[in-house]
Amino acid sequence: MRRRLDRLAELSEPDRESPHGDYVLVLAEGVEVCDRTRRAATAHAWQRGLAVLDLVPRDLPVEAAMDLARVVDPRAYRADRIGLGRGAGHALLIDKAVAGRLGVTRRSGLGPGEMAEITVRAKQYAVGSAADLVVAEFTALHNREGRRTWLTALSVMVPQNFTVPRMIAASVIGYVLVLSGLLLDPLLGLLPIVAYSSVPYLVTAGLPLRPRDRRTAACLRLLLVPLSWWRTLRSPSTTWEQARAEQHEKSRAWHQQFLDPGFFEPRRGTCPWCGSAALGTHLVTRDTMMVKPGRFVLERCLDCRHIFQNPRLNAKGLQFYYRDVYDGLSAGNAEQIFSGQSHWYRERANLVAAHASPRTWLDVGAGHGHFCATAADVLPDTAFDGLDIGAGIEEAHRRNWVRHGLRGEFRALTSELAGRYDVVSMNHYLEHTTDPLAELDAAATTLRPGGHLLIELPDPDAWAGRFLRSFWIALLPPQHLHMIPLANLTAALTERGFAIISAERDGVRVEGDFTAAALVLANVLGPDPHRPWAPTRRTGTLRQILAYTAVVPLILTAILTDAAIRILRPKNSNSYRVLAQSPPP
Repeated sequence: MRRRLDRLAELSEPDRESPHGDYVLVLAEGVEVCDRTRRAATAHAWQRGLAVLDLVPRDLPVEAAMDLARVVDPRAYRADRIGLGRGAGHALLIDKAVAGRLGVTRRSGLGPGEMAEITVRAKQYAVGSAADLVVAEFTALHNREGRRTWLTALSVMVPQNFTVPRMIAASVIGYVLVLSGLLLDPLLGLLPIVAYSSVPYLVTAGLPLRPRDRRTAACLRLLLVPLSWWRTLRSPSTTWEQARAEQHEKSRAWHQQFLDPGFFEPRRGTCPWCGSAALGTHLVTRDTMMVKPGRFVLERCLDCRHIFQNPRLNAKGLQFYYRDVYDGLSAGNAEQIFSGQSHWYRERANLVAAHASPRTWLDVGAGHGHFCATAADVLPDTAFDGLDIGAGIEEAHRRNWVRHGLRGEFRALTSELAGRYDVVSMNHYLEHTTDPLAELDAAATTLRPGGHLLIELPDPDAWAGRFLRSFWIALLPPQHLHMIPLANLTAALTERGFAIISAERDGVRVEGDFTAAALVLANVLGPDPHRPWAPTRRTGTLRQILAYTAVVPLILTAILTDAAIRILRPKNSNSYRVLAQSPPP
């Protein structure tokens, strides 16, 4: 934590002769920033080409300073183009153009939830990685009643609602371990207590941050830490939390009207890939991520090995099971997941860059545009467009992460997109579609002659998938309607005249499959008791606590297993990636 706080820049005196950019200052409720500090911050941002600057008060309380150190590493923050915004939650300087696209209407009096949401999103609206944090001279808030809301709204971890419980649980464990030293030795047991109490000084002494409550926080830490747990958990509900509760109720009403068995098409008797009638049951599973009701049958073609959902969800069923997954109630979770995958995005772009210098690129299934924003760093001369059926693509356009955000079904837009792109990418997209072969035809039409098609998919032949079955994270039921073997995809591309340039398995997507499976198991055994589609149960919270507690040994074992796999099979992957070139003119 000290190393991270030491990386915070310190605001210097403004140069009166320097021209200043046009910025707006957004303030949390109760925060005031003098004109001198504001001018210094504006000069600092303008001179460094920053679009977003989070102002950290020099006298930030110890607890808030430690929270800041837990959630942000300033060095990584500056370098991460698509990462979520982080800060101290007091004052945020934003370029006026960015603030306009962000839709900032209030500039003062923001509650902790509203301030957190703007902090998270503002960095994503900045061009490139033009965002930073700086220590400034103004008085910090010492009322931490909104700590629970602030940390939750920051979407520090997935699921979002676990952020505060996890942080408090870790604090409780540390607290208990420190006190347990007294039971082992009443005299030597004082040493960890002294070390524990000195943490406020160890973390902040000699740094630009100088918490004015540092002495009190150190001397009374054994009393103040438990008091902080209580205040965080029992503080009054904020307006942001109330609005989120209302959103839950609206979602509950929507889900209740859709709870009926008419979610499936008639079962088909042939393989959708090769037409064979030789089918066998692969597995019967359930919604392991959102834990919505229902069972789903995955069948496998005994001839071509294609795996598909049968019977398949119809349009109504897809609407039901996709609701609140990537937006709505789970928007924060989705942002946290996708913003942490920049190294995979960069590898995809590097593969194309090694074989082509495209002028135009269409990313199909672009979501919020995270891949396009990252790939633009690898290919700065390429114009990236994104296409998606969800509203997230419009958000990607507002962030300037895509040149054009096209909303709709790919096949419905093919005629107007024909021959317009040098590259089309479909990353973890085909498995969600109802007719993947038709999607390949659409991609072939959209590409210019000699253009490139990039596809990444979960690998149904990955050994971890065969072992973990329903709890394999890459299976993602019921969203994944198809699991396409690599040989099937390359054969289908070859039939359409494509030349296979690269077909990679090793190292494509190295994940902790066993750790993820253990967490999925805990999620199934103890799902969120507040999820809108769940029957009301008073024991839901207790069930969730017991489930995660019971699975802790399994999670620890899974972490060790994944670590061993990384050593023994360092390029073990649960996905594959194909780059193909369309026929030349």
